[in-house]
Amino acid sequence: MTADAWFTRLTLKREDASAAPLLQELAPSDAGDAMVVGHRLMWSVASPDTRAAFDNANPERKDGAAFLWREAEAGRKFYMLGPRPLETSPLFRIETKPFAAAFRAGERLSFELRVNPTVARKGEAGGSSKRLDVAMARMLAEEANGADRKDRAARRSKAAEDSTRDWLIRIGERDGFTLKGLRLDAYRVERLPRRGPEAKIGVCDVGGVLEVTDGEPLFARVLAGFGRAKAFGCGLMLLRRLA
Repeated sequence: MTADAWFTRLTLKREDASAAPLLQELAPSDAGDAMVVGHRLMWSVASPDTRAAFDNANPERKDGAAFLWREAEAGRKFYMLGPRPLETSPLFRIETKPFAAAFRAGERLSFELRVNPTVARKGEAGGSSKRLDVAMARMLAEEANGADRKDRAARRSKAAEDSTRDWLIRIGERDGFTLKGLRLDAYRVERLPRRGPEAKIGVCDVGGVLEVTDGEPLFARVLAGFGRAKAFGCGLMLLRRLA
């Protein structure tokens, strides 16, 4: 994603004759299905230039995510950060503006983040490593040190909150911010429909407060997104200045 970024609010035209018959398909009740459908919906408002730049068939395809997005209200509203979208859509009301935040060292910002934070875990007997969400990695480490696997459900929320906090602290040390507070709103494992083996991702909804230590790397991180699974609505940090 380039620094020429736009922040967009997309509101589904639920009462429009072109959208109403498709609502069951556009806003599925299953969360995993909704993440996949949301990804397709975001591409429906991408400009031809964006589509061409990130086409897999393009030998000069740009690296990284074409854009970041997240569902704001289930089946109704979405936020998007990236290249300027189309001006009109048969499915959405589109409101967009340039994203040109200037973060200053020392200021505090509140944030909301839906994220798939992961770590690499070494395979057994020299096998290849695989990525796990940080909460699962934390619980497995606890079990390796004697915790009972049967108690995993009781340990899940604390493991998710503590591991995501530690993960954001590490990112902040590199990318220009200090974490001052964090709350876990939800942790869940979503199953994504796909061909071949079933795909699962651990998703954390968190909020809190950060303090800027260096504005430029923080701005770059916000544009690039946090964690993985960006195609499925993770990684977009929503920020608000505190008085």
